[in-house]
Amino acid sequence: MLIALLTISFPPLAAETDSEKKNFGTFGGSLLMASDYMFRGISNSNLRPQVQGDFNWSHEGGLYAGVWASNTDFGGDGNSMEIDPYIGFSRDIGESNFNFDIGYWSYNYPGSELRLDYAEVYTYLNYESGKFSASPSVWWTDNYFGEDFLDDVSALAYEVTLGYEFCEGLASSVRVGEQTFGSGNDDLDFTYWDIGVDYTLGDWSIGLRWHDTDGVSPFLANPKLADGEMVFGVTRSF
Repeated sequence: MLIALLTISFPPLAAETDSEKKNFGTFGGSLLMASDYMFRGISNSNLRPQVQGDFNWSHEGGLYAGVWASNTDFGGDGNSMEIDPYIGFSRDIGESNFNFDIGYWSYNYPGSELRLDYAEVYTYLNYESGKFSASPSVWWTDNYFGEDFLDDVSALAYEVTLGYEFCEGLASSVRVGEQTFGSGNDDLDFTYWDIGVDYTLGDWSIGLRWHDTDGVSPFLANPKLADGEMVFGVTRSF
């Protein structure tokens, strides 16, 4: 488990008028250090620590874009880094408690000797009322983990996340999902879930989360990488 924290600082931008800020949008990001990199219940860092960064831009009109990056350790020689650009659009639905979010996420592994790059399109429907929130979502790709893994095999992941804020800064959430496969590969389908708590104070957040799966085929991942695991993480937002 990591015991050191990193911080990122940026030089101040030139002064802008309120109108310019409103029209141009806002930059932000985060840095996470965690005891493992879990993706739908499977370790993508071979049960080792993760350093993850995200830098993004958003506009009050709903458009957003960014780049997400992390260390990895799977998929053959040379695969030690994942870099994921993404773009999406999010808006409230009238005066209701609902919000929708649609987008495109590209997974890229620049150091891998295998062609594992692929992309997913996603849709969220978010609901929030008081201290309770619910977010069902679907993620679809036409080529799961690239040409050298399941070439031309489509995959659909659907999941729901339920959250509750106990008090200011302290919240809990649970997520349950299923990863399914097309083209006659439904024997590879598996279920994943995670549950945990997060405490936020200012720009810092700490989290403790249990991840687990059911039905992961050894063809998809070594069974030890999909066995239940507790993950601890610290996030710095900026």
